[in-house]
Amino acid sequence: MYRPFMITLFAVFTAACETTQQTASLECGAAGLGVAFLLCKAAGGSNATCAAVGGVAAVGGGVLCYSLSDKLDKRRKELAGHENDLDARLRYVKGINADTAKYNEDLKKQVAALSQHTDTLVQQIQQKTADEKKLADQRKALDAAIKNASDSVAAQRNALNFMRSYQAEQAGKSQELAAEVQRQQMLLAETQRETSALAAQRQRI
Repeated sequence: MYRPFMITLFAVFTAACETTQQTASLECGAAGLGVAFLLCKAAGGSNATCAAVGGVAAVGGGVLCYSLSDKLDKRRKELAGHENDLDARLRYVKGINADTAKYNEDLKKQVAALSQHTDTLVQQIQQKTADEKKLADQRKALDAAIKNASDSVAAQRNALNFMRSYQAEQAGKSQELAAEVQRQQMLLAETQRETSALAAQRQRI
């Protein structure tokens, strides 16, 4: 069980991040390392092995080893001083949607990986063979993932409300803007669904 899971974990973490190693190390940092380490420990790995896996997540990229809210804050700062410029608003909302779409793609991969391992632990619980340390590590990993996703939902809501206020002032002047705001709303709903999926996994253990 341990080796197949570690292979899956490694594949998910290394495939999900498209940044360079230098950028990934800055964006992913301790959060990605922590989740990777907890997942590895829950699978039964040693501290040394799991530290190595965590290092791969932090340096080589990983599922949700970054904060979407930080990316959205950066977009907002870039817009500062140009809030009433339609072209600037379009660039802003398109950037928001691109960041969120990538985040949701990574989030789905994380949900799949966590769900797979939770399935194994639930089976062990039913068979009364579950290790309490592994259960604790999986709970921590799920809690960290849920917090990341919940923070992202809150950041998206703020960005959406910000754009809706501007859209109302435009009174239908830009169909392109309306389409992007609609997409923004759909992406938020997608993040909310995946966050609920994580919460459902947490309730299982």
